[in-house]
Amino acid sequence: MKKIVMFEGGVETLAYFSKQMAGQFEKMGHAVFFYDLKDEKGSAKRLRKFIKPGETVMITFNFQGLEKEAGVYSERNGYIWDEYKIPCYNIAADHPYYYDNRLHDLPSGYHHISIDRKQEAYFLKYYPGYKSAGFLPLAGTGLDGALDVSYEQRNIDVIMTGNYTPPSFFEQHINWINDEYAAFYRGIIDELLEKTDQTIEEVALRHCEREMGKVAPDDFRLVMHKMIFIDLYVRNYWRGLVIKTLAEAGITVDVVGKGWEELDCTAMQNIRIHPQTDSLTCLEQLAHAKISINVMPWFKDGAHDRVFNSILNGAVCVSDTSHYLCEELKEGDGVSYYDLKHLEQLPVKVSDLLKNEQQMRDIVMRGVEKTAGKHIWAMRAIELEEKIRQEAY
Repeated sequence: MKKIVMFEGGVETLAYFSKQMAGQFEKMGHAVFFYDLKDEKGSAKRLRKFIKPGETVMITFNFQGLEKEAGVYSERNGYIWDEYKIPCYNIAADHPYYYDNRLHDLPSGYHHISIDRKQEAYFLKYYPGYKSAGFLPLAGTGLDGALDVSYEQRNIDVIMTGNYTPPSFFEQHINWINDEYAAFYRGIIDELLEKTDQTIEEVALRHCEREMGKVAPDDFRLVMHKMIFIDLYVRNYWRGLVIKTLAEAGITVDVVGKGWEELDCTAMQNIRIHPQTDSLTCLEQLAHAKISINVMPWFKDGAHDRVFNSILNGAVCVSDTSHYLCEELKEGDGVSYYDLKHLEQLPVKVSDLLKNEQQMRDIVMRGVEKTAGKHIWAMRAIELEEKIRQEAY
């Protein structure tokens, strides 16, 4: 492994992650080529000049470069990755059931990387035909000087970076077949809202087996792909309720992203809406915040980059939990945990933190000690290189 192909020109966030890793790869002596998805023709020509068989690997996020894009695939020759025998390492930033229609007809050197350990277990069970390269959680980025910004200088008390879609939007998907199916879907949703420690697939499988008996793995895999809207419903339900709870308790919250004007909240005057923006601007806004609210996108055994980004830029991350996150960061190590089932306690927690700037500073610095050397993209690049080397031997 001397040469690495990565991608830009697609989803901005994924390109940002890739460039953070690329910086470390280059420090380690590897040449990195960025294939521009917005310039397929030009990139394809440069790619063929860059590739050296036996010394090149491809690293991507969310199947970029693996969707039969014109520059890397042809009906006659298939993928360029197969043509030159290039191993492909794909970091899937969402659950495998989002990608069921993509987990077909992939290059022979495909390796799937999961950002959550339960998602990895699901992949191993339902996609045994492909290689798993294991678990590699998301990571964070700290801006130079962000930790030097004092709390007196931080003009945002509480921030939430992320888009919002009202649960009502998903009614069309709940009702898309008939009343019987709608009742089935609502039963899954209701149980998930009650049992917040359960994954979507755990609850869905119970409901499927209750209705139909034993379900074959291939059938369940297809069922889960058709129920992505349940995952989106649940994560947006809690995201909205968390911000609504804080705002209606009189706490001003800055939200960065699309859709927040649609939140059903009686105290919208306490919500300051900022437009969706790029990764760097989000980090800059975190560096001007005292507290960053995280609502896990139903990763029950992984972590979201929002957690590490918050800490590394000086904001206490107030978050719900996951098994992995609680292993890595104990209460007070950059984070303060809340329980989705007891949101009435959340405004008290946030208000108490805001009253004690020294306490917030102490929490952040303990978090930085645990995060700066372990949960940054440079470390993920080192971990991934080791996985690739082990695979090669």
